[in-house]
Amino acid sequence: MATISTDIAQKIEIVTRENNSATINLVITDASGAAFDLTGYTIEHTVFDDAETYITKNGSSGITATGGGAYDNTGKITIKFTPTNLSILPGSYQHKLVLEKDDDVKTWMYGRFKINKD
Repeated sequence: MATISTDIAQKIEIVTRENNSATINLVITDASGAAFDLTGYTIEHTVFDDAETYITKNGSSGITATGGGAYDNTGKITIKFTPTNLSILPGSYQHKLVLEKDDDVKTWMYGRFKINKD
């Protein structure tokens, strides 16, 4: 039996430290490994548990095209967390990075987001 998978999501564990800053540089790629053209997309990264969302990063708050400017065909983005962002209780949470353009929605990254005690 053949399988067709349209799921591009990568399971990634992120480990940070309470009350510290953190920067994550990513190159978003497609299934073949080529840079994903982010032109026109909105990007949102959330850290959450079953009860609530604790951190939301997007184009107006903490996610930028690497090197500045608009999202483009290089697929490069930077996510910045401030000490205030990482002041939530140490422990394990979930996270996901979602790309959206018109009616095209892609979860590119998901997994555990761990905050170690400072």
